[in-house]
Amino acid sequence: MTQRHTERASAHPWIDRVWQTVCLEDGIYKATPDGSWDLLLSVSPEGVPTVFLSGQATEPVEVPYVAGEHSVVISFAAHVYLATEKEVRTEAAVRFLPVTGDRFELDGTCLPLPTFEGAEDLVDQMIAAALLKSDDLVAKAFSENPKAASKRSVQMHFKRTTGITQKDFQMIRRAQDAVRRLKAGEAPAAVAADLGYADQPHMIKSIKTIMGHLPSDLELVHKL
Repeated sequence: MTQRHTERASAHPWIDRVWQTVCLEDGIYKATPDGSWDLLLSVSPEGVPTVFLSGQATEPVEVPYVAGEHSVVISFAAHVYLATEKEVRTEAAVRFLPVTGDRFELDGTCLPLPTFEGAEDLVDQMIAAALLKSDDLVAKAFSENPKAASKRSVQMHFKRTTGITQKDFQMIRRAQDAVRRLKAGEAPAAVAADLGYADQPHMIKSIKTIMGHLPSDLELVHKL
């Protein structure tokens, strides 16, 4: 194992998940799509912090790392977007943010560095500073009580808010569900049928395309 990953859910409605990683050796991590854009803190082995935003991706992105590096990642819920950017960050495009001491600056607002335990407090500060907004139509799109709107309107809001299509989002989340269930030891044929894949080969192809891994090496997929 060259990295140690820890993740947790969040009760905050604007956060999807929170992650922290410690790199034990040099290597390359294959970051997989998860239907979220991220705020990341990366600390070098020398203790130098870097903060950046990473956009939505629809295919794996290779990220090099070095021994002693550690990071914190806040993955935002699909309905959340950065209000201060004219266009949604896509294809894992990165935007580096100024860091001074234990704080970073985002569009004129000075904020504390992200921590694994304090993600919710940081996001609340970002909301209070009007840096983040939520699209209610997207928020309710997959709920039991979706907001009344045409299919075209939902698709338009989804692309404008997330930077990817609703179909791409659904395919990513379905592949994530498949990986979770396969890693838990469920029968591939049953997983494929339950999740609506045409057949097992269709599921394997989808996982390979989106996650960059075959069912035989899913232990390498961590960001689910």
